[in-house]
Amino acid sequence: MHRIHSVAKYQIADNRNGVLVYYAVLIGLALIMVATPNWNSTGTTSLSGVSSMIFIFVLGLNCFRSSFLFCQANNISRRSFYFATILSLLVLAVILSLCDLVLDAVLGRYPFYEGFFEQIYPASGFAKILWTTALFTFSASLGWMITMIYYRANPWVKVLVSISPIVVITLAGYLHQRTDGVFGYALFVLLGKALGFSAQGPNPYPAMATFVLASMAIWAVNYLLMRKTPVRPY
Repeated sequence: MHRIHSVAKYQIADNRNGVLVYYAVLIGLALIMVATPNWNSTGTTSLSGVSSMIFIFVLGLNCFRSSFLFCQANNISRRSFYFATILSLLVLAVILSLCDLVLDAVLGRYPFYEGFFEQIYPASGFAKILWTTALFTFSASLGWMITMIYYRANPWVKVLVSISPIVVITLAGYLHQRTDGVFGYALFVLLGKALGFSAQGPNPYPAMATFVLASMAIWAVNYLLMRKTPVRPY
């Protein structure tokens, strides 16, 4: 357990500067927005949410290789590294969630600003923290899985993984046409239920459950990928 905590602290510290730079940029943009008269008078603006989700996804993409090689060089087991990575991504998700909450609370006083969560769901406060943390955990875990797949795969598999989104989108479009829109409608309804959209109104809690279950599924895949992972310095 001590090694897991030590590796997690190392990974969090490794991302500290990136997080500080990211929020320094957001604060700079916020100051520009506040200082600019009649900013975005035609609608609302949000700095957090999507941008933070993309940022932590990139952190997930970069959380594996250097940390894994460092652990192997220091005789830290793959199992310890695996659980330490989960712990570090969870902590980073909580940190970004709390920072976004503060940023949205400060800027929410201005008429031009509305947080990403508030634009989707009527709830706020603790529900926002849980939803944002679950979303960021899923995004970071997805980035971690992608980088592990690329690390383990041969060149042909890397090409297949790279073009898989295009294949999936093309296949979905084909099925949508062949079923006269039934496939697309069913997919839309399923996605809506998974994200908590219903006739009763948006509900963030089904979305939280979806993000948590998806993250756990990704961790299971990553556990299988971690087993017997070779050491490749280059």
